[in-house]
Amino acid sequence: MEVFVILFVGLIALLMLGVPVAFAMIGSSAMVLGYTRGFDAIPMEMIAQRTLYGVNSFTLLAIPAFLLIGRLMNSAGISDRVFNIARTMVGHLKGGLGHVNVVASMLFAGMSGSAVADAGGLGALEIKAMEDDGYPTGFSAAVTASSATIGPIIPPSIPAVIYGALANASIAGIFLASIIPGLFMGLGLMVMVAIISHRRGFPTRARARFQDFTAALLRGVLPMLTPLIIIVGILSGVFTPTEASVVALVYCLFIAFVVYRSISFREFVSILRATAIDSAALMLIIAGSALYSWVLGRYQVTSLVAEFLLSTVTDPLGLLLLLALFILLIGLFIDSVPALFLLTPLLVPVIVQYGIDPIHFGVVMIFTLMIGLITPPVGTVLFTVQKITNLPFGVLVRETMPFYIPLFIVLLIIICFPSIVMFLPNIILN
Repeated sequence: MEVFVILFVGLIALLMLGVPVAFAMIGSSAMVLGYTRGFDAIPMEMIAQRTLYGVNSFTLLAIPAFLLIGRLMNSAGISDRVFNIARTMVGHLKGGLGHVNVVASMLFAGMSGSAVADAGGLGALEIKAMEDDGYPTGFSAAVTASSATIGPIIPPSIPAVIYGALANASIAGIFLASIIPGLFMGLGLMVMVAIISHRRGFPTRARARFQDFTAALLRGVLPMLTPLIIIVGILSGVFTPTEASVVALVYCLFIAFVVYRSISFREFVSILRATAIDSAALMLIIAGSALYSWVLGRYQVTSLVAEFLLSTVTDPLGLLLLLALFILLIGLFIDSVPALFLLTPLLVPVIVQYGIDPIHFGVVMIFTLMIGLITPPVGTVLFTVQKITNLPFGVLVRETMPFYIPLFIVLLIIICFPSIVMFLPNIILN
């Protein structure tokens, strides 16, 4: 019990002091080792070995590739093409550009795999277009923030790759399992956009002609093939998820440099530098979480948590609801990626004992953490959108609150009806 307290209270205390997540995980793990072995006998060599072991994974090589793809898409003018396709599809509905915002995020999700990349790249374009069309900045920002959370749900998804690697679960299975929840998510947000648009009397545009749709589709069809390459390549067995990310990256480079010619060499160097910084930060977190996970297992913390839950909760559905609430609380204070590294090694052994499929649980966990991205006080996507719009944070949160309703409804659906989540993996992967 003392180890449990030191491990979690130490981590929270270090985070509150402003220590970066990776070093907070390493520090709290070192506290436990010092408490159990003596602070003068902390095994530094073992700490170094365990942290290095955490990043020694072929699967994790997909992360920098997906990060680079997202930055390339944002810098190569792809966002405009995707937005125009969405405009010709749903721009005629009541509150048209609100629906365009959601649909564009669903289309762009298959290329970026990151909520922050969606909000910072495509989101800036969406907000400007909505403001130019007379929509209030608060509503535009709220729709953009909410729809950006679709990015890590619809595959490919960086959180799905991370969870699959940590939980030793099929990444292809998680990709497939995320498609239907991602579509439900988009439809739910569009229903809320329609309700708000009717209440506020937002404008309606004329339906786009079929020629306009086909012209927009032709301009944007090449980048939209990126997720198809990834999914089909993985499911056909032609390449692994990591190899798929590299193939998709080469394809995106070909589009940006040869077809569209929209990126200069200097811009590409800047993109590489930014991707390297993001990748390094993620790899540090992965290294720290590897040590943290080892300490969890070494001192049987996961077994203690499992025994406690087994003695208090007997129903798998009740457990999932309880864990979703717990994950949401963690997501209020910790960003989604560090939360995945923190929670996956702790909770996956528990849900397995209840007979819950790790793929189903992974979708629930990722979905819940995405809600945390637009929830104060830490909500990364909220701060990204606030930086674009310069709205007061309280105003942005107030405008975003109605969009929590469809997100929580979809979360309850995927928790209570696992067959919806597992339909595609069961059909395609048997």
